[in-house]
Amino acid sequence: MTSSTFDDILRERELKNEKTVAFVRFLLSAAGIFEFLSFFKIISLIRPPSTSSLIIAIILFIYSSIILIILSKNIYLKYLKFFVIFFDYMYIVLSFLFDPALTSEESVIKWYAFAGAVVFFLINLLRYSKAGTIYAGFLSIIVFWGISFYFNMAAVDVFSMSIALAIILFIGYSITTSNKIMMVEANTKKMMERYLPPQLIGELYKKNVSLEPGGKNQKVTILFSDIRSFTTISESMTAAEVVCFLNEYLSEMTDIIFTQQGTIDKFMGDAIMTIFGAPLQSNDDALRAVKTAILMNKALVGFNKKHTQLKKNIEIGIGIHTGEVIVGNIGSDKRLDYTVIGDNVNLSSRIEGLTLHYSCPILISGATFEELSKEGIEDSFCLREVDNVIVKGKLNFVKIYEVMFFDTDGEKDIVLRKKEEFEKGLQLYRSLKFREAIKQFENLKNDKLSKLYIERCRNFIQNPPDEFWDGTYTMKTK
Repeated sequence: MTSSTFDDILRERELKNEKTVAFVRFLLSAAGIFEFLSFFKIISLIRPPSTSSLIIAIILFIYSSIILIILSKNIYLKYLKFFVIFFDYMYIVLSFLFDPALTSEESVIKWYAFAGAVVFFLINLLRYSKAGTIYAGFLSIIVFWGISFYFNMAAVDVFSMSIALAIILFIGYSITTSNKIMMVEANTKKMMERYLPPQLIGELYKKNVSLEPGGKNQKVTILFSDIRSFTTISESMTAAEVVCFLNEYLSEMTDIIFTQQGTIDKFMGDAIMTIFGAPLQSNDDALRAVKTAILMNKALVGFNKKHTQLKKNIEIGIGIHTGEVIVGNIGSDKRLDYTVIGDNVNLSSRIEGLTLHYSCPILISGATFEELSKEGIEDSFCLREVDNVIVKGKLNFVKIYEVMFFDTDGEKDIVLRKKEEFEKGLQLYRSLKFREAIKQFENLKNDKLSKLYIERCRNFIQNPPDEFWDGTYTMKTK
């Protein structure tokens, strides 16, 4: 959390607590009414007030009323608390100098002085201000010593009580400091809970990882997901139904992301941008991203069954890419977002956009493929090479792969055979053997990707590529 944001929170807290202190002070000063009534013989007290004590009570009442009125209008000047603290301690001094009731018994003067210094210091702790606590502690010592020397208290008593006072001041300062730290941590944790899974937040605190403003270069795996043709789907719903539908969908997907310890960067309508590898890096960031994509697709089956009102089942496209980005808390001093920026973020988004063109639910980049090769590919999915494509806005091609997942050994055999047959056709296609490639792709009857390549081969038969063609395909749209 930014210092500016936290300072705003702290000022609001200080204002609320200052109001509480002001109200308590006002109630105490209102007790002076009894002295006023007793002075004019309206009521009788055990010890009738003197003229000087009545004047002090009136001053306290007026001062307390003014402070309470100022604060009730939510006016809280930066240095107001120092003025108020100073006046509180001056009230103690004036009382000892001019109120005979406090100084009539010499044996208890030291205890009155000690209690006055401690009470006003403890009241100050409500302000959650280290500067205010130090200032109040300093005044407590000065006032106690001043009264002690003025009334010629025994040096032994002053010394022993000074030690006790110092201990109380130290404990008070420690409480203020720890309260401020706890407030920072609580607000930071609340901010992190928006985009981090609970177990990752706990890990961050264990490792004392900072989420202060700023950024650094870091290798991450980025996952983009998007509901295909959601605008068309939402046209048949009311605004309230769209919001309810999206909330349910995003909540279900968030749970999956959090189980794989992903960091949600942002929601963009029905799209989700997720980071793996920030704020904490791991050796299996790419693998967890792929597993998340698989679980999200599997969860769609049950989600679609629950929403029978839809004219057709919703489908999602997921693009995954691994690369160096700038990661950190980025924004203004009033609003920050933990996010990643850089060219590789844009490329991740472009890869997600390719899922519709290639009719593949999950596509990953060559960089992510290499990471998976290091981490080890699990036995629940395989990767088939799809294309070398130059996305819009780029000069160099990116190799993309489809994540093909399965649950049973029977499904695994079918998927592996499909992968093998397709990649044979891809080799023929890149070798300019388009007629042979068509025959190979036709072996895959229900594969939309193979149908795409059949159309490409037919186009190249009619319009052959130039002699420098290296098998790459250039996208004309995002």
